[in-house]
Amino acid sequence: MKRLLYLSILSMAAMLISVPAASAQDDMTVSIQDFFFDSGQLTVAPGTTVTWVNKGQAPHTTTADDGTWDSGTLQPGEDFSFTFDQPGTYTYHCSIHPDMTASVKVSGGGEATSSASASMSASASASASPTASASASPTATLPDTGGISLPVLAAIALLGLGVLALIAMRRAS
Repeated sequence: MKRLLYLSILSMAAMLISVPAASAQDDMTVSIQDFFFDSGQLTVAPGTTVTWVNKGQAPHTTTADDGTWDSGTLQPGEDFSFTFDQPGTYTYHCSIHPDMTASVKVSGGGEATSSASASMSASASASASPTASASASPTATLPDTGGISLPVLAAIALLGLGVLALIAMRRAS
């Protein structure tokens, strides 16, 4: 019975270590292809960082129509990140290829979604933290669905099993 308790405690510790931080910001990725943004329209929560990754063969930019951000020229494989802090709809384009347009809608509802549709025409101002870097292998991120994560659920289940094992050991002795 003691082995079961030790195994439960060890399992709980391993699960709790692997649980991501609850205060982590949402991140979204937009692929820059030749010659379009994928996704062409995002809806994100305030505080979300959007990263544009040039996966095309030609250089591109991501430039806000209202001048809020400008990535400069992104060569193939390079990326640029921008954090959207204020609600609004932000339209942008590639300054090298002006027909490439898209938008990011920042809403207060906490959702993060995307669709490959035409850009919207409204714009707003934002306070933001732009960063740029070169990266050969960007990581894709999925929008947060708002549900409880699997590691958290597993940690709670293991914690409950540990408590039950402890109760069973006390009753047995």
